[in-house]
Amino acid sequence: MTTRQTLVSLFAGVWIGALMIANWNPIAATALSTDWIVDVLMTPFNARFLVLIMFMGAGAAFIYKSGGIIALEQWIGHRIETARDSQILTWLIGIFIFFDSYTSTIVTGNATRELSEQNDSSREMHSYVLDSTTSPVTTFGPVSNWIGFQVSMIIVGFEAIDVTTEELGVTAFGIFLQSIPWNIYCFMAFFMVGLIAITQRFYGPMLDAEWRARTTGQTIREDATPLSDITTDVGEPSRKNPKLMNFFLPIIVLLTVGIVAMWWLGGGYQPGVDIATAFQETDVALGLLYAAFAFMAVGMIGALGYGTMDLDEASDTIINGFKTMIIAAAIIVLAWTIGLAAEEVGTAEYIVNAMVSGGVPGSFLPLIIFVAAMFIAFTTGTSWGTMGILTPLAVPLGYELVGTGILPVLMGVLFGGAIWGDHCSPISDTTVMSSIFAGADHIDHVNTQIPFAMTAAGVTVIILLLYAVGLQQVFILLPLAFILTTAAVLGLNKLDTRRKNLPEVMPTREKIERHELHRESVDRQRSETTGEYDLLDTVPLVALVVVIAYFALVFAFATLGG
Repeated sequence: MTTRQTLVSLFAGVWIGALMIANWNPIAATALSTDWIVDVLMTPFNARFLVLIMFMGAGAAFIYKSGGIIALEQWIGHRIETARDSQILTWLIGIFIFFDSYTSTIVTGNATRELSEQNDSSREMHSYVLDSTTSPVTTFGPVSNWIGFQVSMIIVGFEAIDVTTEELGVTAFGIFLQSIPWNIYCFMAFFMVGLIAITQRFYGPMLDAEWRARTTGQTIREDATPLSDITTDVGEPSRKNPKLMNFFLPIIVLLTVGIVAMWWLGGGYQPGVDIATAFQETDVALGLLYAAFAFMAVGMIGALGYGTMDLDEASDTIINGFKTMIIAAAIIVLAWTIGLAAEEVGTAEYIVNAMVSGGVPGSFLPLIIFVAAMFIAFTTGTSWGTMGILTPLAVPLGYELVGTGILPVLMGVLFGGAIWGDHCSPISDTTVMSSIFAGADHIDHVNTQIPFAMTAAGVTVIILLLYAVGLQQVFILLPLAFILTTAAVLGLNKLDTRRKNLPEVMPTREKIERHELHRESVDRQRSETTGEYDLLDTVPLVALVVVIAYFALVFAFATLGG
């Protein structure tokens, strides 16, 4: 909280743990800290995971550098006619790039920024769509480096209670799969992006930002300081021969190889091994490693095959893609190490004993973990660091207070709380990147996103209170969360538009100009000037089909944990 420096703070936590173990000898503590870092790097799971995120970075660099983004703009740009269309398109592309939040922010932001600008969508809205789409979808997968990291954190939690997967009756990957439906905040945050974009019902500072963009054409506040679009790591995309295949094929290969590899490594090819068992028993890091390598290789082959770059440029693109993942890799390593430090000093045992003796009801534990994750992620600015800090505490706490059955619930709400902190913290790396690649003023992005994030978090708190009092069936709670979120968005939109005397449904700039609409005349012209949009238009219709298919895939993936 004091330094606002995630890496420095995480290492300080590791070093303090080592200092305690080393009997307060600072030299010995420094040596022990480095030993711990080496230890976590030598773990086969962790080593594979670090290599796979480098491959992910290189594969994403090929999608961008080879001109795949340019081809996408050329293919779909003429179909995007309104701010609403550009917002929905940004949401859709973010869904397709579900394998890494950094990559999704960079690729999606660059792919849709000009279209958003041309169609008078505010940069605040563009950055919100980026931020609240990319992180949630990478927590669901079905193939992403986030999944590998989350599973590695659950393994650390298992080590803290010193039990084997045989004794628990479930693997770390199985716990993750079962946690997906309980990641309520991420579902609501993702859902709200589409709901607001499709209905054009805004509230809070975003309402003012969109009204400004539609009435004046100023997509950014007059006195704002936008964060520039940084492409120094990868460079400008090639315009030699942009092809859609260089966008879609690497992503399709990543998904296909990842799923098949995890099924194969789990023994799915063997007689008598069903799909669910194969995915629970698989080596998720190795499966994702194979997928990431295929992702990078296909990206490189496509770039060379279509002549968008030569071999020297392709080699440079691999290295530059690795560079984009350096900060993420550093955070990951220190998050693993602080988990090891907490295990060595007995943090989990201490917290468990304190809460068990304090008589905390087990049913309230998900709410406590959710709020704790929100606080830590907001003050540190890192969801991955939050997972690294809390998971080794939440797993033993839930196991001792309630049992194995509550672990998926705790993991789902912990991941969701960590993402909320990412969305609301001005020092979050993903929030900063969303501002950069939308060209938005960073504080404007944070201020306009917070009311939406608070809405999703508020619904999550209500659901967890219902869980605490005994309603614990996720097939009831999750649909209820969608209903409450929809009601909250519509209600807040109605209240704020009436207070500000603005249309409930944001009209297009053309309609505003046609009616010469001004703020003071909205009230008497409300029925005439409120935006009217057809849900059966091509863009929203495609979006609804894609999202339904995506949710079906996610929940089918989650059932494998059963």
